[in-house]
Amino acid sequence: MKDFQLRNDTKLLFRNDPAADLAALTEGKKVLFVYGGGSVKTNGCYDDVKKAVESAGGTLYELANASRELEIIEKGIALAKEKSIELVIGAGGANIMDCAKLIAFGTYHEDDLWAYIKSEKNPYGLKKLPLILMPTYPSSGSEYGLGAVSSDARRGDRGTAYGIAADTAILVPKYSMSLGAELTAYTGLVTLVQLSASTIGDRNPVSYDIGISVIRNVLAATKKLRENPQDEDARGVILYGASISTSGRLGLGKEENYAYDIYEVMSVPEDLYSASYRKSLTAMFPPFLKAMAKYHEADIRRYFKDAFGYEGSIEESAAKMTKLFEELGANMYFDGEISVEETKTVNMSTMFSVEEVTEMVKECLR
Repeated sequence: MKDFQLRNDTKLLFRNDPAADLAALTEGKKVLFVYGGGSVKTNGCYDDVKKAVESAGGTLYELANASRELEIIEKGIALAKEKSIELVIGAGGANIMDCAKLIAFGTYHEDDLWAYIKSEKNPYGLKKLPLILMPTYPSSGSEYGLGAVSSDARRGDRGTAYGIAADTAILVPKYSMSLGAELTAYTGLVTLVQLSASTIGDRNPVSYDIGISVIRNVLAATKKLRENPQDEDARGVILYGASISTSGRLGLGKEENYAYDIYEVMSVPEDLYSASYRKSLTAMFPPFLKAMAKYHEADIRRYFKDAFGYEGSIEESAAKMTKLFEELGANMYFDGEISVEETKTVNMSTMFSVEEVTEMVKECLR
């Protein structure tokens, strides 16, 4: 069995009611609450945090309309310093949680923050403010992972600081209840793809079987939510699956990380068609698997059979996956055209040739 290391940076709490934990964690502290638009106020998260902090004798400061944009992160850092913040809470999707990570870390490393974002320096283990993350749009797993993405419009550039962990992640199913049918479907499907990237090619039988089990349960939960959007147990499965996908507990026996190339090729529709992360990742996954089978056919066949029960040709399995994702509510096609020259304009690092990536995208065009 290949050497591996399990990390335990973040305490994960699954709670139907997080009030007691929030009160205990924030007692007497100056807290910066980082969130995006109005969803935290419609799903109950805002009220829960506010009441918990106030009941525990803390003081709450807010950074609303947060994002991964560096200028917003710098605004949060300035606020944290001005108010002598002792704890940061980030609630939302990946965009917001990454912002909260970089505020908590950047409060102590503001001068070199962009160097960390560009992976020129390693932030792992360095001082930061205590950090609690609460996903209200489950799928990214940022609450349990080490990555924090940021972009800087002033530079026209972006990057990922890899090595910033939350101290506590609190998973609360009811916080995703305000999502509509389409976004709910994407929470499950994006989680499924991310779990798959961690699982495909894993030679460790224990972590491989765990990955397949979580994939199958996330798929079942996504189907349940299609029929009953109020099913909190199903939402809880997806929340847990998203966290596990970035936990470092899957893919322990990977000899090659080729499956992670999905995150590179999906950047083409993101850049050329301004498609969302969720749509790009989901739509590109079946043609990505078909193309990858030219190099790792046994692994891709095994994955299709173990996760979905598909035993036909790779082309048939990929087509079945596309149809399944459509039935569950995902839009699997883009409007536009593509050429090799256009693909070359996208900054990506992948084992595939630009011609192969172009063909993948063509399969996703109407």
